[in-house]
Parts: sequence; C-alpha cells; structure tokens
Amino acid sequence: MDNQVLQAIYEMQKEMKEGFKSVNERLDTIDKTLTRIEENEPEEVISMLKLINKNIERDHRYNDKKFSELNEGFMI
Repeated sequence: MDNQVLQAIYEMQKEMKEGFKSVNERLDTIDKTLTRIEENEPEEVISMLKLINKNIERDHRYNDKKFSELNEGFMI
C-alpha cells in the first residue's frame, strides 16, 4: 500500500514537473516575442509616421492644385 502511494506521488510530481516545464517554455516564447516587438517598435512607428506624412503631403498637393484651379476660375 505504501509503495502504491509513493508511486502515485512520484507520478504526480513527474506530471507537475512536465507541466511546469511546458508553462516555462511558453513563457520564454512570449518573453522573446515581447522583446522582439519592443526592440522593433521604434522602427515600425517611424515607418508608419513616414507613410502618414507622405499621405498628408500628397493630400496637400492635391488640395493646392484644386484650390488654384478654383482661384483661376474666379479671376476670369
């Protein structure tokens, strides 16, 4: 009987150890992913800001062209 209890405890300990190992591996993966995101974040933000700025400049050029066409129409 004592041997069966010890065996059951050993099996539970083994399962818990494997479970914790699995959790630790997943946490390590999450940590690496977060670190990568944190390291690349400034580049991604700068890239997005450059794209936004480019779109704003394009819109300004378009608006300037349209307003100039309107002004020419009123000057006649």
